[in-house]
Amino acid sequence: MKEEIKSEGKCIYCNETFSQKEISNHLKRHLKEIEKEIPSGSDNSFHLYIHDGKMFLHVLTSGNASFKTLDTFLRKIWLDCCGHLSNFHHKSFKIGMSKKFNDVLSPRLKFEHEYDYGSSTYLTVNVIGKYDITTHNNIMLLSRNEPLKILCSICGKRPATIICIVHIGDEVEGFYCEDCEDKHKEECEDFNDYAFLPVVNSPRMGVCGYEGGVIDKDRDGIYKGN
Repeated sequence: MKEEIKSEGKCIYCNETFSQKEISNHLKRHLKEIEKEIPSGSDNSFHLYIHDGKMFLHVLTSGNASFKTLDTFLRKIWLDCCGHLSNFHHKSFKIGMSKKFNDVLSPRLKFEHEYDYGSSTYLTVNVIGKYDITTHNNIMLLSRNEPLKILCSICGKRPATIICIVHIGDEVEGFYCEDCEDKHKEECEDFNDYAFLPVVNSPRMGVCGYEGGVIDKDRDGIYKGN
């Protein structure tokens, strides 16, 4: 029986590690304390939880920023491979990129981000809270899942570094460590030609040539163990 993959993230404020389920409430406590300690400003901010399965981001964004700000951030940290089109949408309406968060968001609202209309990556965005905090940067990363413990599909012992996009998702699962990569090359004639991509800490992993983000690169790699 395979070990269940755990999803955990570090808090930017105290550097402690929490599970995916715990981190939201933990960050709420920090933000409420900051709201009490810092005098009210002319701006407010929103705490957003962005996720796809076990991969997640928590961000604090200025209410005066636009959805384009978030789209650009998601592209840089998680998504952009070929400059594909993207959009935000709620179940009942589309959200224009020029719209400001103050004009649309409210606590408990849920909406989606779609990147690439061909091989689409869908992200769910939950508005966790609204705070009377001025955010000097338009968007601030509060927490991100640490690289998941994805082990080699052949040996089951070492962290996977390479994906085979031909076999990912079938019984072979398509994840290989550096030592076992050559074994798969012998079985998969497509691997050397076009079918291998790096393991990265992103829901876009294994799709359309995606090779990783350009910000927060320290946590965009593979699981390195304790």
